[in-house]
Amino acid sequence: MNNDENDNDQRRKKSSDANELREVAAALPEIFDAINKSVPQMITGLIAAVYSPEAAGNMAAGIGKFYSGLIAEGIPEDVALDMTKKFVGALDFTKMMSMISDESKPSTRIKIRHSDDEDEESD
Repeated sequence: MNNDENDNDQRRKKSSDANELREVAAALPEIFDAINKSVPQMITGLIAAVYSPEAAGNMAAGIGKFYSGLIAEGIPEDVALDMTKKFVGALDFTKMMSMISDESKPSTRIKIRHSDDEDEESD
């Protein structure tokens, strides 16, 4: 292949890349519009599912069954009440979301060399 053919191929590739980039750029407003509409609806739906009267009723029934089950198993009432409070605390949606977001963050790991040449990771 001579230089002229090589130059023409490169120009065609650049032109093709530029056209593809224009197509993507043209589609972006539509994509962002769809995201702007769907994300708030999704968040509203999640909140409604967690904090709806039906969800509250189900949660209350679950808490009651948990406490009753502890009592039925012979757990003292004060201990069962404390365990139930901890159980309810574990159901806190904002805490769960916080824990999930904390888990999704990348952690920094540092390798520490010991004298016996074993590697240990530390956060």
